[in-house]
Amino acid sequence: MMPKLLVVDDDELILNCFRYAFPAGTVELETARSTAEAVAVFRASPPDAVITDIRLPDGTGLQLLQNLQSMDCRVPVILMTGQGTASTAIEAMRMGAFEYLLKPLDVDALLLVIDRALETSRMMRTPAKIATGSQQQDGDLLVGQCPAMQEVYRQIGRVAAQDVTVLILGESGTGKEVVARAIYQYSNRAQRPFLAINCAAIPENLLESELFGHEKGSFTGAERKRVGKFEQCDGGTLFLDEIGDMTPLTQTKVLRVLQDQQFERVGGNELISTNVRLIAATNRNLTEMMTRGEFRSDLYYRLNVYTIQLPPLRERTGDLPLLVEHFLHRFSRELNKEVREISTPAMELLTRYSWPGNLRELQSVLKHAVVEASGPVIVPQFLPEVVRASHTPSHEAAKYQMPPAASPANSANDELISFMTERIRCGTENLYSEVMQRVERTMLTELLSQVDGNISRASAILGISRSTFRTKLAALGINLDRSVRLTE
Repeated sequence: MMPKLLVVDDDELILNCFRYAFPAGTVELETARSTAEAVAVFRASPPDAVITDIRLPDGTGLQLLQNLQSMDCRVPVILMTGQGTASTAIEAMRMGAFEYLLKPLDVDALLLVIDRALETSRMMRTPAKIATGSQQQDGDLLVGQCPAMQEVYRQIGRVAAQDVTVLILGESGTGKEVVARAIYQYSNRAQRPFLAINCAAIPENLLESELFGHEKGSFTGAERKRVGKFEQCDGGTLFLDEIGDMTPLTQTKVLRVLQDQQFERVGGNELISTNVRLIAATNRNLTEMMTRGEFRSDLYYRLNVYTIQLPPLRERTGDLPLLVEHFLHRFSRELNKEVREISTPAMELLTRYSWPGNLRELQSVLKHAVVEASGPVIVPQFLPEVVRASHTPSHEAAKYQMPPAASPANSANDELISFMTERIRCGTENLYSEVMQRVERTMLTELLSQVDGNISRASAILGISRSTFRTKLAALGINLDRSVRLTE
C-alpha cells in the first residue's frame, strides 16, 4: 500500500510543486488549503504524514498541529515557514512537530525529510507483533517457534509494559528494529511518538545535534536553532540503533539523559528536561568495546537494565520453513504474483546456506525469487546465484573460478591491503573507520552505477530506507548527477 501524504497550503504553486515532486504511483497525495479542510481530510482518511504551512487563511500551522495531535499524535507533522517565523516553527517542534523547512523549499531537503517522516510513521503505525496461528497476517511479524525465539517473545512480554531501558543485541539483519517496535507497541507509551535514529548512518559530527539539538551559531553550518530528538520525543519512545557506533562525547551526553532526564543543546547552557523511554540496539560486542576503552562502562550498565539477545538465522534452521512461508506470502501479495510454495530442492539450498545477512538477506533472496518466478512454485533456478553457488561441489566450482591474476576480488583485496599499509605507515590511529569508509564508498558507488543511480532500487538492495541511504551518500561525499561520482 502506498504511503499517504497530506499537504496543507493555500498557495496553488506550492501544491503544484508537491504534485510534481510526487507523481502518481509513488505517494498518495492529498491537499488542503485551510486548517478546517485539513482536519476534515485527516478525520476522513488519516494520512501517514502531514506537511503544512505556518500561515493559513483560517488559522495557523500551530493550531492545526494541536488539532491533529489531539486526533493522533503519532502522525508526523512537518511545518513550512518563511525566514521571519523560524522561532514559531521551533516552538512547534517543542510541541511535537516532526521537522520544519524554510521557504523557498529545497527539493532534496524536502524529499529527505518526507522520506524520514513516512518511515517514522510506518514504524509507529505498522503492527510489529508475534505471529500466532496462520502466517497470513498484516504487519511486520516476529516469526519463529525455536526455543531461542520463544524466549525472545517472553522477554518482550515481560518488559514492554515496564518503563525501563532495553538493550537489544544481535547480528545485523536479525530483526532488532521489529523487536524494538513490538516493545513500543505493547507498552504504555504506544499512543505517544516513536522515533528511531541509526547512529551508524549519521556522521559523528551531526549525531549529537540530531539527538540533542543545537543553538544558532554553535558550529559551522548551524544557521538556526534546532530541536533534537530527545526534546521532540518527550513522552514517547526513542530507538537508538547501532549505539555501539556512538562517539565517546555523545555517549557521555546520552548517559546524562538516562541518569537525570536532562540535557543541553549543542552550544547552549539551558537545561532541558525530557521524559523519554530509550530502547537501544547494536550488532557490536559492547563488552569487548569497554575493555578497549571504546564504550563507556557506566553507559553500558545504564543501557543494560534489560537485555534481549536475538539469535542469528543460522541457529534457527528449524524456523526456516515458517519464515519462507511468511515472506513468500508477503512478497507475492506486494508484487501481485501467485507464488504459493517452494520446491524441496530449493528449500534444501536455503537450509544449507549460512545466511550471513540473517533475516534481511533471507527477505532479499525470497523477493528476488518471487520476481524471477514464472509459476506458483519457487525452484532452484529462481534463487540468486550466491545461494546456489555456495553449494556447488568443489570439483564443479573450479570450472567457474577465474585465474588468480585476473580475479577482480583479488585485485580489490590487493588494493585494500595497499591502502591499509599506507595508512599504517602514516601513523593512523583510526584505521578501522578509514577502511570501513573506503569499503562503503566503493560499494555504494558501484551499486549506484549498477542501478543507474536509482536510489529507491539501491536502498531496497541494501535493505535500508531511502533516507538512511541518502544520509550515507552525503556522509561519504557521493554525489548523484548524470553519473555517480565522489566529491574531492
